[in-house]
Amino acid sequence: MKILQVTTHFNIGGITNYIMSLSKALRGRNVLTVVATSGGNMEQELDVLGIKHERLGIDTKFEFGPKVIRSAFRIKDIIRREKIDLMHAHSRVSQVACRIASYFTGVPYVTTCHGYFKKRSRGLVDTWGAKVIAISDAVRKHLIEDLGVDASRIEVIYNGVDMEKFLLKYPGDALEDVRKAIGFKKGPVVGTIGRLSSVKGQRFLIHAMPYIISQVPDAQAVIVGSGEEDIPLKNLARSLHLTDRVSFMRSDPDTARILSVMDVFVFPSIKEGLGLALLEAMASGVPCVASDIGGIKDIIGNNERGILVPVGDSEKLAKAVVRLIQDPAARSELALKGRAAVMEKYTIDRMADEILKLYEKITL
Repeated sequence: MKILQVTTHFNIGGITNYIMSLSKALRGRNVLTVVATSGGNMEQELDVLGIKHERLGIDTKFEFGPKVIRSAFRIKDIIRREKIDLMHAHSRVSQVACRIASYFTGVPYVTTCHGYFKKRSRGLVDTWGAKVIAISDAVRKHLIEDLGVDASRIEVIYNGVDMEKFLLKYPGDALEDVRKAIGFKKGPVVGTIGRLSSVKGQRFLIHAMPYIISQVPDAQAVIVGSGEEDIPLKNLARSLHLTDRVSFMRSDPDTARILSVMDVFVFPSIKEGLGLALLEAMASGVPCVASDIGGIKDIIGNNERGILVPVGDSEKLAKAVVRLIQDPAARSELALKGRAAVMEKYTIDRMADEILKLYEKITL
């Protein structure tokens, strides 16, 4: 079987990680993958994995614009040349492009809904494909109630983590080297990883830091990511006189290295389909504090595998962080339960097996 994975760009981020991890796992199941995007800073990782990349001019948010139409015909050519059996779309515009390419080639496609979408033109034209993969029960509910997708077309397949990357135990000297390389001082580290976007809620962690520092004077925070909120977040930290306590790092594909020196991981999103960064933190054995919203609740449960706080409540977020910093036993318990949950339910092997069954159901 040969699959064409299609998305808008291939920069560091959740969808890019999803495609790379899935493609790598499927290769071990005798499934070949071709990736088609407008390119990005993670293209070289495809080369390392030996996965073919086809360039599309699909870097647009206009679902029915000329770039999408041209990309659809480019996809049509790729399908015929590479003998593609199935397309897998991962964004709004790639769904439209695959819908057009499917019309001309007869090759079916599936889509993964990685989060929450506005309805826009979706009520007029069905671009969801033969099946829709929802990455959590919360996303499934959103598809049905907000976007009108028939429940029979939806398969809930949770995101998976490549556990090999996150089970590594760093010796003490290596951890200290990582801390120095990143620029951390002595003291507990509170961190978050994600696109710098208002929906990710990093500002709530910054607002929480004055209280955290009042209780844990040597605490420090690191915000890892890139995006449109970069300058506003740095300005916020400056206005609260936190420039020496809140560090910023650009997106880095080696999240395991950064997570290895975090004492508490914070995931303060306003909306979240599931949360790959949260899963990675749990896989790394880092206790987590996260927003009580969307797919996050599926992962954390009823405070069993982390601490849930109300969305946007910096005070409760701060108190939860302080509690974990000051209680090593609670940190250890949540870390063990979190890692166990990921190994049981959120591995890349489990995700790949379920997606392959879906592919076979459609193509056979």
